[in-house]
Amino acid sequence: MAGASSPSLNLSKIKGNFSEVMTGRLRSEPALKLILLFGLNLLVYGPYLFLQRHHFFPATVMPLSSLDHLIPFSDQAVWLYFSIYLLMPIGPFLMNRRGQLLRYAAGIVLFSCVADVVFLFWPTTCPRPAMTEDNIGYQILTRLDNSFHAFPSLHAAFAVYSALCGGLVLRELGVSIFYQLGLWLWAALILYATLATKQHVVADIIAGSVLGGGAFIVAFKARIFISKDKPPLQAVDASLNQPHSTTR
Repeated sequence: MAGASSPSLNLSKIKGNFSEVMTGRLRSEPALKLILLFGLNLLVYGPYLFLQRHHFFPATVMPLSSLDHLIPFSDQAVWLYFSIYLLMPIGPFLMNRRGQLLRYAAGIVLFSCVADVVFLFWPTTCPRPAMTEDNIGYQILTRLDNSFHAFPSLHAAFAVYSALCGGLVLRELGVSIFYQLGLWLWAALILYATLATKQHVVADIIAGSVLGGGAFIVAFKARIFISKDKPPLQAVDASLNQPHSTTR
């Protein structure tokens, strides 16, 4: 039929439009994204590293559950553990509205401050196996991150929060639900890696997951900001509310 476009051309057009949308989102609000990239990292890791090396109260050793005993130690799981730094940017980098980015930052600030208060007044530690000399990744992890600040797990909080934020953006883009499920599978593997590397115990993971999920609810669901994402209210024409007169 004349004028009909082939399926391959339509598919190429769809792919091209999606690529343009993704590029536009990545390029939106570059200054704010750069400020948040450095500012949030400083806010999170500054107090975290300070409190890891300065304890004002006796530390509590977190008890092992039956599940902790079932999960064997694996220094190779450290690469899954580190993959969180690839998961975390997906949500904020693809956000294209300033209000949404500020909500994202508010969630990070919220759960980081709550965790820091716990770290300050109730320092905890997690028993680790003997150091392995075979895996450079695990050596780097244990030298940079000591065994303190076990409860709640910030790693778990970031994994859950990042999966929720990434899923939010993917739904806006109309991406298949399989990609959203993929984010949750990734987050679940990261949570497993925190247990397999013996960085945390199950209680730490549960607390951190609740903390990350709760921060997302407060930041994105509760009306704590005046959002510009919604269209302004429109004035209602007064004549619409008047009874109709009939002409006889």
